[in-house]
Amino acid sequence: MFPWNNKQFPFDQSGFMKHLNKMNPKDVESYIQNVMKNVFSGDFTQGFPFQGNMTGNDPSGFPFQGDFSKSETQVKPQPEIFETNDFVYVKLPLSSKDNKNLKLQHTNHQLILINYPKENEQSKYMLPSPVKRKGTRARFLDDYLEIQFIRLDESNISEIDISY
Repeated sequence: MFPWNNKQFPFDQSGFMKHLNKMNPKDVESYIQNVMKNVFSGDFTQGFPFQGNMTGNDPSGFPFQGDFSKSETQVKPQPEIFETNDFVYVKLPLSSKDNKNLKLQHTNHQLILINYPKENEQSKYMLPSPVKRKGTRARFLDDYLEIQFIRLDESNISEIDISY
């Protein structure tokens, strides 16, 4: 797709423009959609607000216009995720009857909710910064589940040698 074999690629923009003009926009769009699905696993559009119609089926040409009728499928609840200097907080709407079979798991960068929003479903949410494996707390307050992660302090600095 791109002329990576050309050793002067960053400097030879005329060759790049020839290849760019030959590209089919639908092929590029489908490739990007495929990569995004592989990277973010599942419906990646949930993590990016105001993306509009990502399928390209909007006849009006305006991606931000949509039909907000009740006939649409129910969207899973989105948590509030925010961070402070020391912590990352996730505030998730959850009724007291729904929290019986809920299981929480996390990696350094992702929160995984098992049996949420429905039984036998799994939801994944990206965290804004890396968090520690230990020390996470979760508590249920006023129909919300509040999860507190300890931020991982990445203060390791590596020096890079420059070759001339």
